[in-house]
Amino acid sequence: MPNSEAGKRTAFNYCVSFIDLLGQRDAAKGQGLLPSISSEAEDKAFQKSLSENIGGILKLQQDVEEMNTALSPNPSSPFREALSDEEKTIWDEIQFETVKTQYWSDGFVKFVCLGDQANKYPTKGVFELFCTAGYFCLLGLVQRRPVRGAIDIAWGSEIRQGELYGPAIVRAYELESEVAQYPRIVIGQEVVGFLDAHKGNLGDGLASRLNRSFAQACLDLLVQDDDGYWIVHYLGDAFKASVTHSHHDFLYGKARDFAVQQWSEHKEKNNSKLAFRYAQLLAYFEAHPSPA
Repeated sequence: MPNSEAGKRTAFNYCVSFIDLLGQRDAAKGQGLLPSISSEAEDKAFQKSLSENIGGILKLQQDVEEMNTALSPNPSSPFREALSDEEKTIWDEIQFETVKTQYWSDGFVKFVCLGDQANKYPTKGVFELFCTAGYFCLLGLVQRRPVRGAIDIAWGSEIRQGELYGPAIVRAYELESEVAQYPRIVIGQEVVGFLDAHKGNLGDGLASRLNRSFAQACLDLLVQDDDGYWIVHYLGDAFKASVTHSHHDFLYGKARDFAVQQWSEHKEKNNSKLAFRYAQLLAYFEAHPSPA
């Protein structure tokens, strides 16, 4: 639904996931103009600084691209080839690729248009946003490159193909920057309302039934945090069943180890802000222990 260069502007409601890589401000602290490099040692020192500033972003983007490839539908899959022509049409509608990715400074945005008439199953796209956001939040802890994020719904406009602008971006950003605080994915109330509406749609058609099923799957991935906000429950059983599978306990252990290390380090340095944030993260882990 991109806008044309000339003509009527279009806008739709979008569900937006805003993910931010943490710690980039510290990595850039004290940096200014490019240094004068006249020796191998100076070049090595600058390469180290360069890696600290952009290495995490490049790795995050690489992980995003790998996940995008893994989630892309395969039109020549053996399962699809075995279907009848009518069944292939239905299968292609269900597999319709709706989630787009937009890189944004030290993070990324994923979004799905909720008003696209070609997208008969918008809750499927929201489910993908939930799964990917929760996965990157957990993976960030495992890789010692923590992220946090938020997901919300508002109107937006694709000013170019894959380039979204408008309140949908702003609202997700505000939730991430002002509410999320520690590595978690905060869910806006509009999203919960959207999912509840589809869950309550009792229509018998295929679209109604599948949207209802995906809406319930999304709601199963949520838990209410101590401040009353709903978050993606990336330590929960539903997330394990949908995303992390047999790797869950291993990821849990690695992520918790990092959280303990960060809490201890910031407490030792009397960094109250980060010590309290990692204490909140540890409280989340303690409330949902791994059985392993």
